[in-house]
Amino acid sequence: MDMVKENESKQKYVDILSLGGFNAFFGDENNKDEVIKILNEFLPEHRKVAKIRFMPTNHAGPILNVSKEFRYDFMCEDDTGAVFIVELQKYHEKPWFKRCVSYACRAYDKQNRAGKDYDVPPVYLIGLMGTAIDHPNKELWKNRYISEYTFMEKDTHDLLGETIVIIFAELGNFDKREDECVTRQDRMLYMLKNSGKFDAPPMWSSQEKYDGILAALCIDDYDDDKREKYESDMKDERQLRSQLAAAQEIGEIKGREEGLKEGREQGRTEGRLAVARRMLEAGVSIDQVATFTGLTVDDLAKMND
Repeated sequence: MDMVKENESKQKYVDILSLGGFNAFFGDENNKDEVIKILNEFLPEHRKVAKIRFMPTNHAGPILNVSKEFRYDFMCEDDTGAVFIVELQKYHEKPWFKRCVSYACRAYDKQNRAGKDYDVPPVYLIGLMGTAIDHPNKELWKNRYISEYTFMEKDTHDLLGETIVIIFAELGNFDKREDECVTRQDRMLYMLKNSGKFDAPPMWSSQEKYDGILAALCIDDYDDDKREKYESDMKDERQLRSQLAAAQEIGEIKGREEGLKEGREQGRTEGRLAVARRMLEAGVSIDQVATFTGLTVDDLAKMND
């Protein structure tokens, strides 16, 4: 048994920032109440939800020329028709914001095409970020972990209508210890980032009514089918991570031999492309490939040149 697998076998709770952990939590309709708690932590007061309906995540594309469909990581709607999307991003990807805008716009436009004549409910996309965002002015973002983007008049901040809202939870920048988390938001961020490392619930979990979330993340509570699916997802992720690391190392060595920084960067990109190609050939959606490898849309498009 390798060290990674041995460590995972000792886990009490899934890592929600892993693909397997994310799917185990958000992919189970029994977790509706717990999903609502997470959504409401990041949604504005007027948009808190009480009931949700899980929605299909696969949608007709086409996106690029390598797939006829695209896939949201998680999607649901409330009783007003407002749509909520949760996307997981583990690795740095420069056009990540633009990709989120594209995803949210597709969901918004789909409602228009359903015959609602532009008077449609809003779309909220929440990005759980295992990596940092490249904010232009980093000084403004010290000790700030939540960002929100929407259509607003530049000077007056007039908001003529609630349309598309993109919210990022920057877990990659969050470094507070358990005892330093005093606000509810800090405690939610801590739990989402560190769930896979817990030996026991955080000291404040019952106070914040997080027991249900932790139960949904507890591996020992999974039935045989769910546990088998989770372990299969994690096995696939380990293999892909290993392939990605090996391919990047080979590419970097090749680039280093050429003696150029640009060569090393190109080598790493080629390594990620090699893994992306394997994932696509195995039927993994284009969106999951981008999430896992951190490749850009342009990089993926070059594979078919």
